[in-house]
Amino acid sequence: MTDADLTPAVETAPEKPARKKSAKAAAAEPSGKRDWKVVVADIRRLREEGLTVPAIADQLDVPYVLVNQVMVQSYKMSIDTISVFERHEENRLAAE
Repeated sequence: MTDADLTPAVETAPEKPARKKSAKAAAAEPSGKRDWKVVVADIRRLREEGLTVPAIADQLDVPYVLVNQVMVQSYKMSIDTISVFERHEENRLAAE
């Protein structure tokens, strides 16, 4: 045996895995007005992950009532969700 056989091969350090952007980061991006359909998909995904309605509303920066409307989908709680969301988006973008 030679010394080369006993010396371990030097490898480069593995690259760090790319992290997915969190929903909060996606919501915080100044990319402009979000699409309600995309936000609804995010709400449902986060709910399946076990987050509560207030936590989802906070994380996605949308009003609690909109998240609750998506979760409950009750005729007793029907609001003009799209109009409320659009108004919220205008206010959110104006604040930035």
